[in-house]
Amino acid sequence: MPARSATPSVVVDHPLTLTAFHEAGHAVMAELCGQRVTEVEIVGDDELTGSVRSLRFVEEDPAVVDPHLPTAPAERRLLCTVAGLVAEAMVSGRDGWDSSSEDLDAAVGLALRVVGDCERVLPFLEQVRDHAEDLLRRSWPAVETVAAELVARRRLTGDEVRRLLGPHLPG
Repeated sequence: MPARSATPSVVVDHPLTLTAFHEAGHAVMAELCGQRVTEVEIVGDDELTGSVRSLRFVEEDPAVVDPHLPTAPAERRLLCTVAGLVAEAMVSGRDGWDSSSEDLDAAVGLALRVVGDCERVLPFLEQVRDHAEDLLRRSWPAVETVAAELVARRRLTGDEVRRLLGPHLPG
């Protein structure tokens, strides 16, 4: 599968930049999908790892749900799961499906629960990846803002994430 095109405005000038974009992708998608992020962090160890912690999805009034988002909780969770890989691929130009990761393993498990058939998992994940990429492109200034703040500070609370996202996301 060919790599996605990189987002041209991003310069990877810090070792934690890709990790920051990965975690920012998760955080932005979580907030888009109705999860309340409680903390986002990147860790400057040899693994260049990070994490996003959040509360379960909150119930939303059906009249104010974004029509670009799926309504099934499992599909929203899947978007949140792949968003880190997608954001990182958008920055690096590399496809996130070509190496093993906890996110990819979790996405495969979730996709299997949604589609119920091993043969349909990869096509479904490709649709989810494309959907996540579309949503992240629409919200790219939010992803960039969170990633830049993560590189600078390494850890953000959920309130800090929502403050940063305020000017960039609807509602």
